[in-house]
Amino acid sequence: MIIALSKQAKKYLASVDEPTRKKLYKALDEVAELKGDIVRLKGKPDLYRYKIAHYRILFRWEKGKVMIEVIEINTRTNIKY
Repeated sequence: MIIALSKQAKKYLASVDEPTRKKLYKALDEVAELKGDIVRLKGKPDLYRYKIAHYRILFRWEKGKVMIEVIEINTRTNIKY
């Protein structure tokens, strides 16, 4: 699948240290394969979250589509959904 990063996601990845950035890019690879701790958010049919340690990746995906739109990457306490 193709991953499209929002402006916020790109900015967050640029702001974290190198080991964290590598961990988050590895997580994005898992999101592209729809593996890992992925849960659909209640009341939002095409919005999902991926959990890795204390980070969250919010993304939009519609079944049958080949593109995943990453909306936000942040820590558990700072993510808005």
